[in-house]
Amino acid sequence: MRFIADMMLGRLARWLRLYGYDTLYGVKDDDEIVSVALREDRIILTRDSGLAEKSKKLGADVILISSNSLEEQVRELKNLGIEFRELFPPNARCPKCNGLIRPVPKEEVRGKVPPKVYELYDEFYICQDCGQIYWPGRQWEEMLKMDKKLRDEK
Repeated sequence: MRFIADMMLGRLARWLRLYGYDTLYGVKDDDEIVSVALREDRIILTRDSGLAEKSKKLGADVILISSNSLEEQVRELKNLGIEFRELFPPNARCPKCNGLIRPVPKEEVRGKVPPKVYELYDEFYICQDCGQIYWPGRQWEEMLKMDKKLRDEK
C-alpha cells in the first residue's frame, strides 16, 4: 500500500513512513497530487473534502481524514484495515525523505555522528537516499512511547 499525503498531513506522513509505508509528502498542488496518485497507484490521504471529491471523480483512491489529531488519524486508518506493525526498524522508511533505511556497522558512521553518540551507541541505521543517520537515543525513546500509544489505540 502506497500513499500520497496532502500538505495538511505531514505528521501522519512521517509516522506512516516509520511504519514502513511508502508515503509521498510535500506536493503542494492538488492537481499534481491527483496526477501522481493515478500515475503511481497511490492512495491519496487528505483532510480537504474538495480534493477528495475531485480525486474520486478522476478515478483516484482517496481516504478523507476527519481529525487533526495524529492519534485519531491513526485510529481512522486502522478502522479501514491499515495495519500499524513493528515500528522502525526493520520496516521503516526515512521520516524525512521516504527513502529506505538499512542497518550499518558502527564503523561506517565514525566521524558522521557526534563523538559522544559514537561512544555511547552500537546500533546505527542510515537512509539510503538522503544519508540521515539514526540511532536509539532520546528521540528514539520518545518515538517508542508514541508507537505504544498509537498501536494500543483501538
